[in-house]
Amino acid sequence: MESDLLSEREHQVLEAVIRNYILSALPTSSRYLSKQSGFDLSPASIRNVMYDLEERGFITQPHTSAGRIPTDKGYRYYVDFVMTEFDLPDETRNSIRNALVTVDKSDLHMVLEAASRALSRTTNQMGVILAPKICNGIFRQLHVFQILPQRYILNIALDSGFIKTMVVEFQTEIPPERLECACRIISGKFTGRTILEMCNADDRYFSDISDLELGVIRLLVPSIRKMIETDARDEVFAEGQTNVLLQPEFFNRETVSAIVEIVEEKKMLMHLIETSSNEEGVVISIGGENIGQLQSFSIIKTTYKVGAMSGSLGVIGPKRMPYPFLVSAVEYTARILGELHS
Repeated sequence: MESDLLSEREHQVLEAVIRNYILSALPTSSRYLSKQSGFDLSPASIRNVMYDLEERGFITQPHTSAGRIPTDKGYRYYVDFVMTEFDLPDETRNSIRNALVTVDKSDLHMVLEAASRALSRTTNQMGVILAPKICNGIFRQLHVFQILPQRYILNIALDSGFIKTMVVEFQTEIPPERLECACRIISGKFTGRTILEMCNADDRYFSDISDLELGVIRLLVPSIRKMIETDARDEVFAEGQTNVLLQPEFFNRETVSAIVEIVEEKKMLMHLIETSSNEEGVVISIGGENIGQLQSFSIIKTTYKVGAMSGSLGVIGPKRMPYPFLVSAVEYTARILGELHS
């Protein structure tokens, strides 16, 4: 992209074309720009700059006699070299924060559902959150409660404040005092370690306890392992599909089909929003940088952390999106999730 760096005049015109298109969804003409404050160029001079930008692939003319709109290359230049940091309004910050503090902080499902809804509502895009893998969470305590003969509730408390719950059945009824003793032993040996370490523990970890206690532990640990295996399939929360479909450039069957496919295909949604270990900060993919039918969309995503666990969150919308505002909203949502569950 360095070979495509623009002159100050080209930079100014490209920024104006993009800003106008983001706000209006309409092509920008040289005559329109000449009337804007900050432009001391004639329509003819602006037209020449636009011609050069079009020749170099930064803008395009959707049809004869129309003004210009940005290309993927133009948006990429804007994001990399033009866009400045945006100070998120207090109203937006409060809306996101209030949505998260009013739900049960121990319920990961409710927290992430609320976060995706808040992200969608405040950005007017589709908000998507990929749940963290609980196997990386730091174990704090185990409690088991009997609800029926041979049926029990397992509560696993994590250092992030989340509580993972599941109902299990055993072939035999276990006396409460033996359950309590087994929970105390497991909690004592694995507090501060990851859930995965606990699930991978073999009998060597329990060489100092009686066979009677070990028998109960051999029932509990596989049940916890089953919970983790189910959780490892990943969970995705998506809100605001309608926000995208109502954008003026998306009034066509192909785009509607693409959105429906994104929402229905869980693996595709996971792939879109997941961040890799070598990606730092906010990642923006624009148009043709995406796969298949998603080349009409842009994606802004980042990693969030809750305790020792990490997941991904972001927004999906048209290429014509207010990038500075959305980057700030995505960053803030990730930060608040981390602060509330540190």
